[in-house]
Amino acid sequence: MSNTFSTASLKAIAKERSLDKYGTLIAANVIIFVLQIIISGVTTISSSGNILIFVINQFITLIVNILLGVLVSGKAYLYMNLVYSQTISASDIFFGLKQHPEKAVIIQSLFVVVDFLVSLPVALIMFFFNRNPSTSLYIALAVALVLGLIVNIFVSLTYSQSFFLLHDFPDRSAKELLATSRNLMRGNRLKLLYVNISFIPLYILGAVSMFIPLLWISVYRYATVAVFYQDLIAKAGHNNGLN
Repeated sequence: MSNTFSTASLKAIAKERSLDKYGTLIAANVIIFVLQIIISGVTTISSSGNILIFVINQFITLIVNILLGVLVSGKAYLYMNLVYSQTISASDIFFGLKQHPEKAVIIQSLFVVVDFLVSLPVALIMFFFNRNPSTSLYIALAVALVLGLIVNIFVSLTYSQSFFLLHDFPDRSAKELLATSRNLMRGNRLKLLYVNISFIPLYILGAVSMFIPLLWISVYRYATVAVFYQDLIAKAGHNNGLN
């Protein structure tokens, strides 16, 4: 990220780009949220104490979350249009269905599978802890949660630009897009992490204010992340770092 584009600068640009467009952006986020809830609810088997049902639910959740990559792709497209001052519409979130959905699914697979693998030990420990609580299981759960969080954060930051890149470089394969994101984020992971952490006070404020402000905060944060990409790609293009 350019030294002249501090976190405050990125947020200021995000605010300026989002002016008079919050209604559309919030509507898009709500649609995505509702679709995720509906799809997950329809595809998930009723819970029970049966380990087989538990495994089936985990597998179904894995597949559904991977397929939802097309919505993640559409969301990236929407916010790219926003930061590049293009016309936006809530329907932009469905653009991922037209713009190489197979690549979106492959990219999403990386995030979902990693999250699944690091969450599986936690889920299993919780399953047995609820049946027979013990100190050893409690310690194991804490360790699994911390390690899983670290891995998830690292992977999320490293490949965070992949969906944006998909729309800027649609001719590249999913593998190439992931590799490009990895190269772009080399030396920039902590910067993006700080950008996201800077929103924690707002999220806390939103949570204690009847949660409604979270609709605006979510838009604000993602718009800032999109501006981060815009700055990152501009700097990389200037330095020929897009390989």
